[in-house]
Amino acid sequence: MKKIGKLKVYSVTETAKILGVSRQGIYHWLKKGWVKVKRDFRNLPVFTEEDIKKINEWRNTLRVAK
Repeated sequence: MKKIGKLKVYSVTETAKILGVSRQGIYHWLKKGWVKVKRDFRNLPVFTEEDIKKINEWRNTLRVAK
């Protein structure tokens, strides 16, 4: 976890661990446009605690195909 100003931000790896998914899964969501994130000065995706909360809520609304 790093800080940008007063915001705590998490890398893709840290976010994947928190959400219990793979890094590739996070990158897939980003590529599909399902998840929007902020980027740091190196243009790497970073997630705030609010972003992680929204992603988790979004995941909980998905239905599993039968």
